[in-house]
Amino acid sequence: MKHLLKILPEYFEEVVKGTKTFEVRKNDRGFNVGDILILAEYCISIQSFTGRVCEKKVTYIFKGGSFGIAKGFVVMSLQNCSF
Repeated sequence: MKHLLKILPEYFEEVVKGTKTFEVRKNDRGFNVGDILILAEYCISIQSFTGRVCEKKVTYIFKGGSFGIAKGFVVMSLQNCSF
């Protein structure tokens, strides 16, 4: 499944560079390993998308409820998509 998600510029840049290899989200979409996250850069100051997008594949999901991650949230490991 593919999920279109907003991401702020400072986090988008780190995902693109490969230094941020995870995403923390409320699990309101039922994320699963193998899902594709379409991360669309969103600028709050202009309340608009910038047009920059990157796609990442979910390789691991840590479900909240322990280790300081709130129940209902997930930490997803990301890797580049290979199409």
